[in-house]
Amino acid sequence: MTLAKRFLGIALVALLATGSVFAQEIKDDFDMDSLFGEEMVEEIPSGQEGGAQNTDPLSSLLTSEGTRIGGSFSGSLDSAFTWEDLWTGGTNFFDPEEKDLSLSLASTLYFDARPTEDFRAYGSVKTSWPFSTSTDAISDVEYIADTDPFTAGNQSDVKTETTRLSSPTLSVFELFSDFNLGDKVFFRFGKSTVKWGVGYFWSPADVINLGSINIFDAEAQREGPVSFRAQLPVLGTQNNFYFYTILDNSEIAYETTALAAKTEFLLGGYELGLGAYYRYDTAERAMLTLTGPLGDLDVFGEAMVSRGSAKTFVTQVSPTVTSSDVDDHRNTYYFSASAGFSYMNSDSNLRFSGQYYYNGEGYADSDRESLISQANTVINSLGGADNAAADPFNTILKALIYGSGRHYGAINLSKGELFIDDLSASLIVVVNLSDWSGRAKPTLSYSLSDNLSLALSPTFSFGPEDGEYSYIAGGNIVTLSLGMRVSGAF
Repeated sequence: MTLAKRFLGIALVALLATGSVFAQEIKDDFDMDSLFGEEMVEEIPSGQEGGAQNTDPLSSLLTSEGTRIGGSFSGSLDSAFTWEDLWTGGTNFFDPEEKDLSLSLASTLYFDARPTEDFRAYGSVKTSWPFSTSTDAISDVEYIADTDPFTAGNQSDVKTETTRLSSPTLSVFELFSDFNLGDKVFFRFGKSTVKWGVGYFWSPADVINLGSINIFDAEAQREGPVSFRAQLPVLGTQNNFYFYTILDNSEIAYETTALAAKTEFLLGGYELGLGAYYRYDTAERAMLTLTGPLGDLDVFGEAMVSRGSAKTFVTQVSPTVTSSDVDDHRNTYYFSASAGFSYMNSDSNLRFSGQYYYNGEGYADSDRESLISQANTVINSLGGADNAAADPFNTILKALIYGSGRHYGAINLSKGELFIDDLSASLIVVVNLSDWSGRAKPTLSYSLSDNLSLALSPTFSFGPEDGEYSYIAGGNIVTLSLGMRVSGAF
């Protein structure tokens, strides 16, 4: 055991002994993923029965005799009522246009094995309601006898029977191993979430993970790709270098394999990240992130430059839709950026965050308005949006409008122990600043126990008729949801 490792072990024990308050500060300011891959604390045994005292606390922390198995469960049952024209009196409050009952059930199960301090294996699987999907498959083919003497033997007519097949909705969310070479180079191989961006609602610098952030569930872990990562810490500092080989989920080939690199530096109280991404058949990207304190606020910023775009841009909407090819933008540079802040006061149970996002791959206002006008002209010529013949163009228009703005903003405000200990409130507002459409969702929650709560949550969609959020929602609608939430970890 090297002197540096013993010193690190003693320091870790001292940190764990300072209590939960200081542990929370470490969680907020230090990325435990760089050491363990997830947040976890294990009790360090002081010794072994019938044997010598354990004199290596770091080894005890990084190893375990068995395999940890755990997971989480979440479920909700909601009654939702929707009014399409509540503000102008066109809808009776006591007679909403839609009444829905929705169910959500989801669970995650994981294992975490650390047989030695130099090797770790981790995996998790997820399932959610409905627990199976059904598909039709041909189970039997029967040729019908041809009685025509001139065509007998052709067997051109067939009768088929199909069987309904069900497959479970069970997916491997993460499966990876961590290992190292001489405590100097640290590796991870497998499927795992990659932490590149620092944004809360939007993250233009995160060019690796497979999914984008869900604004109304921004803290949910996102699915990552299969990759091989090498991490090189700079001894004596908290600076790190990362190198990635990223494999395509659907096609494993040299042409679909991406390479990426990132470095992190501490500049005073701020952390600066620089990264680059390359893949043969798509746009190259470079990114920058910055996080740090500003008074009582934690501020963050991201920037991303892309040579080319993987997005298909619509250029004209007519009875035949015209769109540009990806190669048309191969030598065009796109710039996206975001900046935001977060504030937390544990004494008053108050959290507040806000973010601005510039979408460099959005449409210019004039182009966007022209394309929407063209689409509406085609839809009206087919009998209007309510006519079934216009359904394909309704879908095209929704795809065109979604994410088409260049300027966005969002806030999230939450307050615990509102008047009483078990009552909390939150508010999420997201706005497309290019067309001033948006969605606001206040929530009032009452906790019956640690695992059970009741929630009342109206959702307001607002904006012009052709605004992004108002059009996708179906107008300036109001939806009121009342339901229960059950959650827990094991």
